[in-house]
Order: sequence, then structure tokens, then C-alpha cells
Amino acid sequence: MPAGLLHALDGELADLSTEREQFFAVQQSKVARLLYAIEHGHIAILAAMFDLSKRAVVLTGATGHIGPTVLRAYLGQGAHVAIPVRDEARGAAIRDSLGDLAGTPEDPRVIVRAADPGNRAAMEAFVEQVLRAWGRLDVVANLIGGYAASDASSGDLAAYRAYWDQKVATIVTATTACLRPMRARGHGRVVNVASTAALKGEKGAAGYAMANAALLRWTESLAEEVKREGITANCVLPRIIDNPENRAAMPKADPSRWATAAEVAAIVVFLSTDEASGITGAAIPILART
Repeated sequence: MPAGLLHALDGELADLSTEREQFFAVQQSKVARLLYAIEHGHIAILAAMFDLSKRAVVLTGATGHIGPTVLRAYLGQGAHVAIPVRDEARGAAIRDSLGDLAGTPEDPRVIVRAADPGNRAAMEAFVEQVLRAWGRLDVVANLIGGYAASDASSGDLAAYRAYWDQKVATIVTATTACLRPMRARGHGRVVNVASTAALKGEKGAAGYAMANAALLRWTESLAEEVKREGITANCVLPRIIDNPENRAAMPKADPSRWATAAEVAAIVVFLSTDEASGITGAAIPILART
């Protein structure tokens, strides 16, 4: 073989070797970031996979038990988040706890305003504020709820209606106020947090089960109505969430078996992404280790 050809082949092999080393260095870096994400929890996994930097979210129930975790999960994906609150002081405290994540007065990533999510006029005005600030509204995630005991045999209609108003009426009102800009853009995500009680009634929780079942059916109906408009609507159904209230109510239980706020947040945020475009009308249970 001519010496010139051998020299050329040596050069090509050297170039290929260099390119291979550069390729594996990049891949090793990606793998390292993904392994770090897996080792450091669900929210970090989302950060390694999804991007919400061009999305604006309305988050109701942000002052509740899982609210701060879900809020941070959205911000971790780059989203802008608007929070309507009944108690402005509690909302401000959550925003202030975020530090730099909340953005700056000139470029806020979190907006907190006094607005009752259960009041249609207040929510429509709130949505207008979001549109003026960011020019878009892409996601509404509803965490409103809590737990209320009521048995079935007493037929306590007042208790049933009270929880209906607290859960179903409030979420329906907040969501429908957010639909107009979603429909105008041809893109939207609706994520409602209900409970596995929506699937099966529980002793001493008749009104709670009825309201969650109603919310699930309403979400399914909404999904059918808007599925060809680029909008999805889904329910997340935790069984028991680890929080101080549940620990106090069930002191003998093992809370390590319950869903964590981060586990719920991971599903809520995933359903808000472009990658979840094929999922609508779903009821996703989060049973954790129970």
C-alpha cells in the first residue's frame, strides 16, 4: 500500500478516534445528569425531561398542603405561574419563600393576586391580569379540596352541598374562566386533583366521595368537548397524601406508604406538558405504597 494512502488512513482514524471520544464525553454527561435526577427525586426527573419555559399556568389551591411543592415543580420546568388566593397574606408568604425563583418585579415568574377561585367574575378578571402580564394562559391546575367527613346513612345534604361547593363548584368556576384563552390559542391543559374516593365510596366520607366522583365525570365530559381543540383535561387521584393533617388524623399509620407531595406534583406537571398531548379524559390513581 502506498505510503501516502497509509498516512491518509492514519489521519482519518485519528479524527474518528477524537470524534468518538467527544461523542462519549457528551453522552456520559447526559447520563450523569439523568442519574443525578433519578437519585434526587421526582421533580428533578421532570427537570431532566420536560420544558415549560413558554407556558403560563394558573394554579389554584397553592396555599394548601401540596401547593408549594407543585408550584416549585412548575417553576423548576421554567413555567410562569399565577396564583389566585382568598388570603392574600398567605399567598404573599408563599411567593416570598421562593426567593429568586419568583423572578423580579420587572420580569415576574410568579403572580399572586386576591381572587376567589369560586367567583366567576373574580376569576375572569384574574385571567385578564395573567394575559396582560404574559400574553398567554396555557395550563390550569386545580389543587383545591381538603377532606370532609360525612356519613351516607344520615343523608346530611347540607354537608354534601358544602363540600360540593368547596370542591366541585370552585374548580368548575376557575377552569371555565381559563378556557377562553386556551381555546383562542388552540392549546391548553386542565389538571384536576381529586381522590381515589372518586372511584369507590368510603365509610364516613359520602359527601367527599360524591364530590370527587362528580369532579371526575365533569373532567371527562370536558375532555370530550375540547379534545379536538388542542386541549386536554385529566384527573389525578391520590389515595392518601403524606401531610401533617393526615399524620395527625392517623397516628398509627405508616406515612412512608402514602404518596408524597413530590409524587403528586410529578404527575400534575407531566400532564401539563406537550409530551402528554395524547392523554385526555384520564383518571390517574396515585396509590403509592398503600
